[in-house]
Amino acid sequence: MKLGNVFAAKQALSHLASLRMPSKVAYRVLKFTRKFDIEFGVVEEQRVKLIREVTDAKEGEDAKIENGTPEMTSFFEKFAPVLDTDCELEACPLKFDALMDALDSEEGNVLSAQDLALLEPLFESDEEVKPDLEIVK
Repeated sequence: MKLGNVFAAKQALSHLASLRMPSKVAYRVLKFTRKFDIEFGVVEEQRVKLIREVTDAKEGEDAKIENGTPEMTSFFEKFAPVLDTDCELEACPLKFDALMDALDSEEGNVLSAQDLALLEPLFESDEEVKPDLEIVK
């Protein structure tokens, strides 16, 4: 998993955590969210540091970068390698399909396709947990 996955999924994970789900699933999501928040904090710290660096903002000053400016280009050039860095956060020990089944068991739970796309890399996939199959002739 890359830091970019973590950075992009913050809002979707917060939305997921607000949905109703069985207690055991909610517990796993809560434990994962706590670890996720630590990793997200690292990325956010780097983002703020780079914005300050690019804008020459002093501590305590608001720092803002306008779209389409050389500062924005410089920021993206410096932030992209951060987002492309592997992170130490391990996937939530819950299969993504099992999470979807748990969410479907509670009426009114809704996630957008965009939320699902952002959340999927954070959870175990069926491919990761399938045992090797023998070919039988």
